Amino acid sequence: MRPLTTIFLLLFSASALAQTDVLSKRISFSYQNEHLKLALTDLSKRYQIHFSYSSDYVDVRQRITARVNDVPLSIGLDKLFAETQIVYTLTGNYVILKTDKNKVLTRSGGSRQNYENGRLPGPGEDSPVLLVHEEQNLEVPPRDTILASRIEVPDMQTLRSEGKMYPFDETLLNLEKWRLQAEWVTGSIGDKRIAQVSVLPFIGTNTYQSDEVTNNLSMNVLWGVSGGVNGMELGGFVNTVRKNVNGLQAAGIGNTVGRNATGTQFGGVFNYTGGVARGLQAAGLMNFAGRAEATQAAGLMNWVKGDVAGLQVSGLLNLAGGNAAALQVAGALNFNSGDAKVQVGGIFNVARDVEIGQFGGLLNVAKEVKGFQVAFLNISDTVSGVPIGLINIVKHGYNKFEIYGGEGLHGNLQLKLGANAFYNIFHVGARYPQGDGTYTWGLGYGIGTVSVVFPKSSFNFELMAIHISENEAWTNTLNSVGQFRFLWNHQLGKSIGFFLGPTANVMVSQLRNAETGQIGQSPIVPYALIDEKINASTTLKGWVGVNAGFRF
Repeated sequence: MRPLTTIFLLLFSASALAQTDVLSKRISFSYQNEHLKLALTDLSKRYQIHFSYSSDYVDVRQRITARVNDVPLSIGLDKLFAETQIVYTLTGNYVILKTDKNKVLTRSGGSRQNYENGRLPGPGEDSPVLLVHEEQNLEVPPRDTILASRIEVPDMQTLRSEGKMYPFDETLLNLEKWRLQAEWVTGSIGDKRIAQVSVLPFIGTNTYQSDEVTNNLSMNVLWGVSGGVNGMELGGFVNTVRKNVNGLQAAGIGNTVGRNATGTQFGGVFNYTGGVARGLQAAGLMNFAGRAEATQAAGLMNWVKGDVAGLQVSGLLNLAGGNAAALQVAGALNFNSGDAKVQVGGIFNVARDVEIGQFGGLLNVAKEVKGFQVAFLNISDTVSGVPIGLINIVKHGYNKFEIYGGEGLHGNLQLKLGANAFYNIFHVGARYPQGDGTYTWGLGYGIGTVSVVFPKSSFNFELMAIHISENEAWTNTLNSVGQFRFLWNHQLGKSIGFFLGPTANVMVSQLRNAETGQIGQSPIVPYALIDEKINASTTLKGWVGVNAGFRF
């Protein structure tokens, strides 16, 4: 028995000396109305002191005021916790913090902290029981441990105690040990929870820590606030998350995320993500995101402050403050401050540069178009693709004014607007008056394309439709000429060119000559290679002519 007794005493002496060394470490600090958590972090960094506590039971958000200079750690901690209900014990190299609601708030703390100069109380001194644990991996599992990583809970066995130990006391101490172990295993880890339930902000299982805690499952009956979600959050009305969401978030009215949302958001009215939205945002009225790498679907509006990648679909409006590498579909308007890939708007689309195309019912506006523009009116700076519309205005495009003559209408003016690949033609022309009081004039519209074959030479291929009015301001009867033109242009100078080419003409008329009673006897037809009567009231005549003039 004597060797065993010797080993026992040596183990106890080593453990007690190790604890005495930690508590004898001399420290200095000065805190004025400081959060306790920041004070603990400061001490841990400066003196390599490892604190372990559960934020469920230890309020580290409270403010403290304390000051010591070159005193042992035990006295410093007494001073630090003097005006709180926090007590501490030492296990291995860890200072374990707990809350004692029965603690008398004095300047000395009133707990097992009454060491002086690192000396342990003697057998005759009035002090709580000090448990000395077996030195086998005595690294206590940190919950909210500062400067320590989470490890497994050791199997601590009581070997000896200061003072007289009765069986009942030992049972109580073992129960306390088991309670702490169960708390570390089943409780929260840092600022994480498996689940929470709340009725209103801070009225729930996470209480005042709600905006700091990340939950795997979050249930908000009416409105709830969380630090983060890593799993699923459901809310009757509103879900508010201060940091990030990973998973599913659904609410009857709306979801608000302060940072990033990765996964799926369903909001009856709105979804708001202050950072990056990845996945799906679906809302009855509006989706907002700082940036989006997602599909956004809203009944009214999608709004992204920065860049968008993915798909935006809305009943009225899509807005992007940056580039939209996405398909944007809106009932009325798509508006991008940056570049766009594809925009489809019921009324109009606006973007800086367009990579693939803009399709608008009324208007498309862009700076540079590499693909298509399709609308009633297309406006751009430059087009390397094709603008298709009744009116195409390209600042640095194919914009020409022409004066020319032909066999049908002797004098003609034309305005051509668009790009080389596709341009619009607006035409007006008239025959030279014969002096008998009759007159003929035409108003037309056409489309064309130009091919540059040499630096000063190009070919134009054009289709025209010209309505002919005879002897009146406007003839309401069908009396029109269709033309196909093949024109060669030679550039005479920087701003002037001469063009010449044949035209194939077809005239369809229902206009009856007042004197002869015949149909389709228009003076603009010089001769007829084709002369057909389509029906009793419609004739068709065809001929080949020539146009020549100057282009500016």
